[in-house]
Amino acid sequence: MTDEHNQQPPAGEVAELKEEVAVLTEEVEVLEELIDLEEWAKAGKEPKKAKRYRIRIDKERYVVEVHSMDGRQILALADKTPEKYQLSQKLHGGVIEPVDPDQVVVFHVHKVERFQTVARDCTEG
Repeated sequence: MTDEHNQQPPAGEVAELKEEVAVLTEEVEVLEELIDLEEWAKAGKEPKKAKRYRIRIDKERYVVEVHSMDGRQILALADKTPEKYQLSQKLHGGVIEPVDPDQVVVFHVHKVERFQTVARDCTEG
């Protein structure tokens, strides 16, 4: 039996692996430590990936360590639920769009300045 750890891969395979490493090295991007989405959008900067994002929901700011969240998760940061509150996002340029509970907002793709909530009407029967 041959010990698999001592075998050398074929030369062609090594060349292919070196090419893959070169491509991957080019694709590695340096992440910002923290991006404040509101400041970033107001400055007209293109969204990009970061290790952490500061997002604003109504008047409060929260730091998150993920690249995306759905509407339900964003509301939960503010101790709110989609059953009682409608979430919307204010994009750069003043456009306001509703965010559904299961809709994913990708922080490094969308030009989100901030989020806002509005209480849903409670009708008693």
